[in-house]
Amino acid sequence: MRETSETKRLKLIVEAVRYCQRVKRKGMPSYCYTKALREPVYFLWERRRGGAKYKLARYRSKNVDGLKSGDGQLVYDHAIPFNCLLSELLELEDVTPEAARSVLQKHETRVVITKSEGDRLNANGLRAKMPEMWDRSDVLARYKAVGIKLVKNR
Repeated sequence: MRETSETKRLKLIVEAVRYCQRVKRKGMPSYCYTKALREPVYFLWERRRGGAKYKLARYRSKNVDGLKSGDGQLVYDHAIPFNCLLSELLELEDVTPEAARSVLQKHETRVVITKSEGDRLNANGLRAKMPEMWDRSDVLARYKAVGIKLVKNR
């Protein structure tokens, strides 16, 4: 049976997860290993279909219309903060491509917002966490909590 490109990508992510789990068990602080997982997830999973990252986002703020990427006005944001994805991957007991795929798919929604909207999330303590009353199903809860209006990305 021929291995698919997605399977190869998932196997590489699995290796990164296992590496980070080993480093974490040795007592290293998270800043020593999280980038070793962040980069494979971004390049091997999020960007697997190619294209500019802002075009890969599923949703965008209504306020991004007319703004250009590259000048600091736009923020590529994970609807469920990336650190939640990292934690879930690192907590896997049986790290397999199937288990990794399940976690990655659950956290797949990305959003483009303005810098000021990102600042609003930060000011409300939602930069890296979901709202306290999150129902664990509404992936857009952070944006709703601070009044950011989203539409499907074109």
